[in-house]
Amino acid sequence: MAYKYCVRKKTDKSQGEEQVKYYAVPLSSGTIGTNELAENIAGRCTLRPGDVHATIVELMYTIEQELHQGNKVCLEGIGIFSLSASSEGFDKPEDCTPSKVKAKRICFLADKKLKKNLKFVKFEKDRRG
Repeated sequence: MAYKYCVRKKTDKSQGEEQVKYYAVPLSSGTIGTNELAENIAGRCTLRPGDVHATIVELMYTIEQELHQGNKVCLEGIGIFSLSASSEGFDKPEDCTPSKVKAKRICFLADKKLKKNLKFVKFEKDRRG
């Protein structure tokens, strides 16, 4: 099955004059939830869907715990999860105290093998656009 995309018009103003260009934009065909993911995985191995579901839920809690402890989490073949943090700017380093630092987001860096397989993704233009 191919990944659908549509074409959207975007205006590029970076060169001083406006240039209209058309770009491919990927369209998601939906979202798969934990239950369906567990069913799919269970169909490929000897585990039952409930066991897979419990493992996925515990994996989420474990990743969260490890990130809170300052660790990156590497799932071989999938990628690395890490935390991004930031603060406002200060005039003196001693003013940048722990209470001023905030976690911004969870970052994900895909594994090289996972990224390498992107070249096998087939695309199909969506009929609506």
